[in-house]
Amino acid sequence: MSIFNKSDIVILFLSLALMLGLAKIIGELFTRMKLPSVIGEILAGIILGPTILGRLSPDIYTTCFPAGNSRIFIALEAFILIGVVFLLLTAGLEVELSSVIKQGKSVILISSLSIIFPFTIGACVVIFFPGLFGVSEGSFTFAIFIGISLSITALPLIAKILLNLKLFHSEFGMLIMASAVIKDLIGWLIFSVNIQLLETGSINFYNMAKTLALTVLIAAIALTLLRYLINLTLPWIQAKTEWPGGVITFTIITGLILSAVAESAGTHAILGAFLAGIAIGDSPHLREQTRNTISQFIDNIFAPLFFVSIGLRIDFIANFNPLLVIIFLLIIFTGKFSSTVISGRIAGFNIRESMAIGAAMSSSGAMGIVLGVVALRYGLINGEIFEAIIITAVLTSITSGPLIKYFLRPVEKLNLIDLLESRFYISNLKAADQFHAIRIMSETLINKTSIDYETAASMVSEREKLMSTGIGHGIAIPNAKLTGITKPVIVVAKSETGIDFNSIDGKLTKMIFMILTPLNDHQAQIQILADISSIFQDKENRDSIFKSKTFNEFIASIKPVYSKQK
Repeated sequence: MSIFNKSDIVILFLSLALMLGLAKIIGELFTRMKLPSVIGEILAGIILGPTILGRLSPDIYTTCFPAGNSRIFIALEAFILIGVVFLLLTAGLEVELSSVIKQGKSVILISSLSIIFPFTIGACVVIFFPGLFGVSEGSFTFAIFIGISLSITALPLIAKILLNLKLFHSEFGMLIMASAVIKDLIGWLIFSVNIQLLETGSINFYNMAKTLALTVLIAAIALTLLRYLINLTLPWIQAKTEWPGGVITFTIITGLILSAVAESAGTHAILGAFLAGIAIGDSPHLREQTRNTISQFIDNIFAPLFFVSIGLRIDFIANFNPLLVIIFLLIIFTGKFSSTVISGRIAGFNIRESMAIGAAMSSSGAMGIVLGVVALRYGLINGEIFEAIIITAVLTSITSGPLIKYFLRPVEKLNLIDLLESRFYISNLKAADQFHAIRIMSETLINKTSIDYETAASMVSEREKLMSTGIGHGIAIPNAKLTGITKPVIVVAKSETGIDFNSIDGKLTKMIFMILTPLNDHQAQIQILADISSIFQDKENRDSIFKSKTFNEFIASIKPVYSKQK
């Protein structure tokens, strides 16, 4: 016998449909305005919550979204919990752990300084000025939470911003993603320990050490042994089960199991989901199309339910405290942004590049919101602080993309057409796979430049192993930065049959641009990648360029499109 009566089922299904429907409509509107869809989804929750619907029609609000321990409330909470767990799972899938490991000291420097400074400033403000937050003196767990909430980054949002700005496949984009991964991993580890402290109600150093040890152990096993086993298992799953259904099911199961393990160990389920995502997402056997399918499924079903739920229980009018918002924004600027800019300069980036890294790392976005929701449900924060966190996350999410674009605007714009030469053009490339293609394209450098073609082939191939450069629509942009060259070199190859570059849309690549740039010239690589991506955005342009048979026809088909975009 079902625990739900007919009325419960009707209300539950209508409530879920209302949440998803309004979230999708407003989310799409925000996407068309070039703003993160998550902001629209939060706004949908504010409309359905006590802020608007609760004021205009309290009866409808309490009927659709009852509080307390009602069956409907419990069912909605279950959907929301699954939503936040799956959201962290997709965040982990965005991580290329191998690229993080190979980024070196620049990543360690940027990620460590950009978490130490804002964490310290945030925690100290709470300790020395507890009255600003309405808490009693000596609130250790609250100080830790504020420090973490102001340190963590918006990993999924950063990935989407970099994709939109055509930076995701660049060395610069990899550096930002790698730094964000380390920050978030440290942040979630500390937050999980903080949750354990909150549950025990006191600072017991034995329990704290035990929880920290278990958390680190789970992370270590997930990122080593589990990652290794997944890498062995994925090829078998893809060969023996329906694709991509088998891999999607395996990913969800792994995420749920590791979430349960993390929760039972005294940490939080969301940390387990995040680790599961990293372990699966790092496998070279996970197709980009499968990764994209999983993300699309979760981003359009479960994630919106979570973001809508943010506004369902909080009155954003009654809990608005502008002073707290200003304090949080000041801490982010003085701590997170400034420390990232300084660390970028120390790592060898110029001031504008360092400020772009700072803008990217200052966004808290969805991850900051997740922290706030968990803390609110544990009673660690009140409505005013929660709302300040949400508003701060929204503001930093809105400004991050435009600021990155502004700081990275080219001082001297390169002319892409001038960089394309007939001696570096292959009209009909025949290669078995992407690495064979890179090898053949590198051989065009022999006797034509001072670049050692074997070094170039090795560097580009290593870069390709870290992250696929198939950007979809039949285009791939393998790239590398080399010593010993003073200006960019672009080798172009056209394939009639297509080559598998593990593109996000699953299509074979027909046009390959191998881009070699000077080691310290980040701007050149970023601009060339952006220009090529923009040229091939339009289907009519792509079809025209793909039809070209010779180098002159290729240039003739690109020139009008490029001139229009300049």
